[in-house]
Amino acid sequence: DIKLICIAGPSSSGKTTFADRLTVELISRGINPVRISLDDYYKKREDVPKDENGDYDFESIEALDVNLFNENILDLLDGKEVAVPTFSFKKNDRDFNRKIKIGPRDPIIIEGIHALSEEMTRAIPKYLKFKIYISPQAQINIDNENPISLTDIRLIRRMVRDYKYRGASAEETFKMWPSVRRGEFQWIYDTQEGADFVYNSMLSYELCVMKKYAMPALKEIDTDSEYFPVAERLIRMLKYFDDMPDEWVPCNSLIREFIGGSCYAE
Repeated sequence: DIKLICIAGPSSSGKTTFADRLTVELISRGINPVRISLDDYYKKREDVPKDENGDYDFESIEALDVNLFNENILDLLDGKEVAVPTFSFKKNDRDFNRKIKIGPRDPIIIEGIHALSEEMTRAIPKYLKFKIYISPQAQINIDNENPISLTDIRLIRRMVRDYKYRGASAEETFKMWPSVRRGEFQWIYDTQEGADFVYNSMLSYELCVMKKYAMPALKEIDTDSEYFPVAERLIRMLKYFDDMPDEWVPCNSLIREFIGGSCYAE
């Protein structure tokens, strides 16, 4: 009876790779899921609400076209062919060139920070939905008094990805991080209580891999920057880890989402 598989979690939890691997696993069992990203349902920038600082609040569920999403999902479940949007942040607009249709046994995989929100899927009955919450969960301790923050692990993941693929400095990532965190507390953490399954995306060796990418980005931050204390703290933490070559990381590893070389990359 499951028609909608909803995958959500805080920033840099590995949602995309998880959805890719789940898709492959379902196909291997004769099930052909359809993937839909909630990012494609963003409204135009001028229609996005602003936060208390006057900045566009892209973390808000009101930044998404919830009505169109529910209309599309209902039409797909009714067996109709649907032209779903593809949003371009560069053009600040979406096109409808992608047409999809599902079979009677095919589920729809949706992925995004609001995927577990009942408001996001309000038109779909609960018994048709299976909700998966993904986030790093395991705890690493430097010693008995100094645990490593799971939030810092996600911050390093995001910083490495931004630095490698989005041309953003570590300082730019740090500047955006408070807004990201506010959005997580407001929109994501409460929804995990309704999840059917919780997936731990922490890999015990990942900081050994991330270190060689993170250190150069962190060392670019000047001592007079307001983010220097954060950078210095992360540098001191990473010094406890030995480097690990990328060649030891499988091509379908979740970490490949951040360092590159994923077999799922287009």
